[in-house]
Amino acid sequence: MQDIMIRIETDDFEAWQEQHYLHAGNRARYGITDGPAYRDLDNPNAALFHIEVEDLDTAMQWFASDTFIEATRLARVTGRSFYLAQPQARRQPAPA
Repeated sequence: MQDIMIRIETDDFEAWQEQHYLHAGNRARYGITDGPAYRDLDNPNAALFHIEVEDLDTAMQWFASDTFIEATRLARVTGRSFYLAQPQARRQPAPA
């Protein structure tokens, strides 16, 4: 499993959100599981999304698909950045 963070910017957040939920099943077919979303406090048309993927290469095929490209156009996305995330083990405090 791999965690990915994706920051999107759009001209119309509601249009983006509609396309995002419309394609949940498509993402699942590529081994993508949606996680939490964090909307930008300073820019209401931007958000950071946490997803988990079974296989990175398979998941990236979704982002290259014609369906995704058309959904991106309809969602009026103006920018997208991908970040691979590595969960860190929680450190235990040193004994006193």
